[in-house]
Amino acid sequence: MSRSPTPNPRPLRAVFVDVPLMYSSGVTQVLYKLARYKQADLLEMSIASLDTPQKAMVEILKGDDVEVNHLGNSGVLISALALRRVMNRRSIDVVVANSFRSYLVAKAAALGSGTPVVYWVHTINQILTSRFRKLLYPLLTKNDPLLYVSQSVLENNRPAGHRGEDMVIYNSVEPPEIMPEWQPYPPEKRAEFDLPADAIVLGYTANFATYKDHPTLLRAFDSLSKRYQNLYLVLVGDGRTLDPARAQAKQFAASDRIRFLGTRHDARALLGLVDVYVHVSPEEAFGLAVVEAMLARRPVVAARAFALPELIRDGETGVLFEPGDAKDLERQVIRMIEDRAYAERLAHAGDLECRRRFPPEPFARQVTEFLYSVLSARSARTLAGEQA
Repeated sequence: MSRSPTPNPRPLRAVFVDVPLMYSSGVTQVLYKLARYKQADLLEMSIASLDTPQKAMVEILKGDDVEVNHLGNSGVLISALALRRVMNRRSIDVVVANSFRSYLVAKAAALGSGTPVVYWVHTINQILTSRFRKLLYPLLTKNDPLLYVSQSVLENNRPAGHRGEDMVIYNSVEPPEIMPEWQPYPPEKRAEFDLPADAIVLGYTANFATYKDHPTLLRAFDSLSKRYQNLYLVLVGDGRTLDPARAQAKQFAASDRIRFLGTRHDARALLGLVDVYVHVSPEEAFGLAVVEAMLARRPVVAARAFALPELIRDGETGVLFEPGDAKDLERQVIRMIEDRAYAERLAHAGDLECRRRFPPEPFARQVTEFLYSVLSARSARTLAGEQA
């Protein structure tokens, strides 16, 4: 891949297609980082959302000179026609899809236009979850550029015989001092959440979905709460498995020490209330919340699965436990609680590591360079075809 974009009389124009556009979506956060840190003279960016975009995100992106279009989500062809109109109106050079459904829409919209479609893969296992996708995905993507958010995503989603460009670009996570509202809350803020000043607080930020594995964390907490009478658990997020999680928690003697806070825009600030951040999900494609916790200088215990070992050097910048193993999780948390000097060393090293690996400007530059390389490769193939 070319390391520096070829000078053009105008910036490259790209439209990024997503299904939801909401603050709590990991993909939306990635697109927002790109919008904020892109070089305006190299990349002109717009977003097309299949679902109704969240008004707050539309306003935020407008401040970064990004137009948001609502395509509708009633059918692939209807959405594709709406996207084609956006492509024509804005003279789009490349379309970037961020989910399987948006990829189908993008492929249909670009048909016959010569506009390349990039599939930016943000998930570990959702592409190959049905027979229909298993058959269609390799056929459609055979010559298309593929962009992955981690090496694990590449290994699990790169189709056999793929001939297009592909690359791993890790997501960007800004340090909390960039934004005042991301600053970790001071200890005295605990009182607002009925957390004692001397409490030992575990925290986990994740939507309530099956693959986020809240039951393992709750089982571990139930056992740990009998050992530590001042242990509390803070859970940030909402979703389909919230009610079952609440029902599980009600069975515990220490159920009154669990805080279900729902979706919060101050999730990063809430890390200031946490002593140990625990991330139990065994299916992370990247792990934005993990990096946010490390940047808040919180010691992290995370599942040894998929992308999380790419973020954490076990015993150096955090610790890993066997996914789904509540007893192993307990052992790692106990070590963090009992050996505070060790936990603080991990937290400090994790913060430094994340600042080095995931800064926003290089991320935006890498994505832009990849898109330019896609156009260069497409132009080279077209020229070769004309000369043949």
